[in-house]
Amino acid sequence: MLAALSEHINKNFSFLKNKKLLVAISGGIDSVVLTYLLQQLKFDISLAHCNFHLRGEDSDNDEKLVLQIADHFQLPVFKKSFDTSNYAKKEKLSIQLAARKLRYEWFDVIVKENKLDYILTGHHADDNLETFLINAIRGTGLDGLTGIPEKNLNIIRLLLPFTREQIKKYAKENAIVWREDTSNMETKYVRNKIRHKVIPILQELNPSLLSSFQKTLRNLKESRL
Repeated sequence: MLAALSEHINKNFSFLKNKKLLVAISGGIDSVVLTYLLQQLKFDISLAHCNFHLRGEDSDNDEKLVLQIADHFQLPVFKKSFDTSNYAKKEKLSIQLAARKLRYEWFDVIVKENKLDYILTGHHADDNLETFLINAIRGTGLDGLTGIPEKNLNIIRLLLPFTREQIKKYAKENAIVWREDTSNMETKYVRNKIRHKVIPILQELNPSLLSSFQKTLRNLKESRL
């Protein structure tokens, strides 16, 4: 996976070299693996971790792991705690939207205050499929059917070509420690319901679902040119 990511960056994101990058790291497998990969590729990275205080002790343990990773690699790390539940009530937002708004507003502050260039997140191919299905179910235009953008202003998503299984395989092969977010198993959220109930059925119908989906995305994007 390291070689594949290096090739992907050289082909599509060569402008990231010699730039100062902020990695959004939750402690979950995706952002932790992204951090390890970028560290191996010798990029200039800092870490940013949000503690949304939504999962009690688990949230604090996520933060501890991020601080351990930063210490291990001797990386600058920014961390911030949020009263997400009260903010969501005050702004009349869902918890997910409130956390997203708090996260990206804070990232923008870090970037400006520290003269960083880009924000990197750990979104991958499975996230892309889930987002596509959510948009399709709710009703959307062509933009909503072309998936999560690899580049959106100063936000870069380097792992979109890679699947959750590829990321997990790399983590296990390299003895990488990560934190599992148990709330990801709760099907009260639309994304989790799609992940655990809808996608497994689609994969029964088409075992190559992800590769077929990525081909469809390419065709949709080309149709816009």
